[in-house]
Amino acid sequence: MNGTVKAFSIVTVFSVATRLLSFLFKIWMSRTLGAEAVGLYQIAFSVLLLLFSFTAGAPTVLSRKVAECAARGDVKRQNALTTASLLIGAVSSAAVCVVFLALRSRLGGLFADERCVPVFLVMLPALFTSSLYAPLRSWFWGRKRFLAFSSLELVDEVLKIGFAMLFAGGLFASVTGAIGVAVAMTASDAVSVIILFVMFLRAGGRLTKPQGAGELVSATLPLSAVRVLTSLSASLSALVIPRKLVEGGMTAAAAAAGYGRVAGMALPLIMAPVTVISALSVVLIPDLAELAAAGKYAEIRAKLRTALLFAAIVASAFFAAYVPLGKELGLFFFGDEEAGRLVSYAAVIIFPLALGSVTTPVLNSLGMERASFAGYVCGMLCSLPCIFLLPARIGIYSAAVASGVGMAVTASVNSAFLMHRLGKPDGMAKTVGVCLFSMPLAVAGALLERLVAVRLNAILTMIAVALPVLGLFATFVSAFGIVDIRAVMAMVLPARKQCAPGEKPPHCSRRKSKTGLRSAPRRVRQA
Repeated sequence: MNGTVKAFSIVTVFSVATRLLSFLFKIWMSRTLGAEAVGLYQIAFSVLLLLFSFTAGAPTVLSRKVAECAARGDVKRQNALTTASLLIGAVSSAAVCVVFLALRSRLGGLFADERCVPVFLVMLPALFTSSLYAPLRSWFWGRKRFLAFSSLELVDEVLKIGFAMLFAGGLFASVTGAIGVAVAMTASDAVSVIILFVMFLRAGGRLTKPQGAGELVSATLPLSAVRVLTSLSASLSALVIPRKLVEGGMTAAAAAAGYGRVAGMALPLIMAPVTVISALSVVLIPDLAELAAAGKYAEIRAKLRTALLFAAIVASAFFAAYVPLGKELGLFFFGDEEAGRLVSYAAVIIFPLALGSVTTPVLNSLGMERASFAGYVCGMLCSLPCIFLLPARIGIYSAAVASGVGMAVTASVNSAFLMHRLGKPDGMAKTVGVCLFSMPLAVAGALLERLVAVRLNAILTMIAVALPVLGLFATFVSAFGIVDIRAVMAMVLPARKQCAPGEKPPHCSRRKSKTGLRSAPRRVRQA
């Protein structure tokens, strides 16, 4: 198994495990604490996330610069940049904490419910520890220590769940409910930072004289602006779309429920492929940064082609399954058939989402943070008319359309910047072909779903439709040389010994494939 595949596998496994634990934790909170306590916690937590956008200490930029230093063997500058990033996070977060603690008696107007204030104040120290956690973890990211990078997130989630059950579960009567979860988050964050710092020192990291603070700040400003605008855009959508629906004659309760189906059910399910695609992006960023530092742009283009093909395969497979099975998925996960219909209608969003999930990290790894910021701003500006004008015409579907338009414009602008930097892409026929094939396959799946849904329940319908649809998809990508199925199996199954002279398969293997994605026709490789 080559290094990229191994790193991708590690990041994917830990990312999926972390998100699964987070999902189960939310279920536990809702059932144990009730919707009211969870709501108070989420409101306070959203404000903390917004503040973290300003105090994160340039983690993405730091990982790129650490990777560039690694390409030159400059360990001293790696540590100097990491120390500078830690200082940026520590100073900025400490200043924010002091300001909010000084104004704690006036924070009632910041929240819709004043009961959020004590929850927020309990969580405020986590802003400081998180601003130290992010740069330390990025040091591992830039040095390609993906096992440490990924496992730390899982450890943090496990600690948070453990502390939450200890405090919010009622063992300490004075800190139950939302306060208990806030205490748990603050405690777990502090323990995680201590563990991470010890690992940092044991892995060879050191705190030295800081250098490069100015370049870190200037490079991270566009990324911080994106995080802030993302939070503001989500808030604007949540405020405007339900209000427009009410103005169109819908009751307030129905408008809130409709928006909840889109934002809380359909879109998160549609964005599930990002977990897998983002894992590849995490692995690629330090690789691309090293190649850019060495001026190896031909290799960058090759890795970008492979990443786009992989994203297209993942997005197309999900699209082909979501279109016919949206209703059944909505019933299975949420017990809501209407949310499932939204998944079916909005599944096309997966394609620009996948493209953006690849192009944005690539731009950042090449030091083009301003370009990725420009792409995001263009997408946000194009989504605003959808938020204000479409609810009166297409109802709650306007939320999905706004997200899709924004993602599509962002991905297109990102692609234009990459073509300007790296040249026009070549060898994209397979990527486009995979996406095009998924569309008639999705239609065929929808026809099959109509035939079997009247006789089977939701779970059996999903099995009866998903197996032939995904089976046909796998056959297509294998038959047309897009994915080498045997190479994929070779990476998953234990390796067999190479054939000795006179020995024949299946007891041995004649050759060993290194990757499952075919980047060139077989006759070219043989030549």
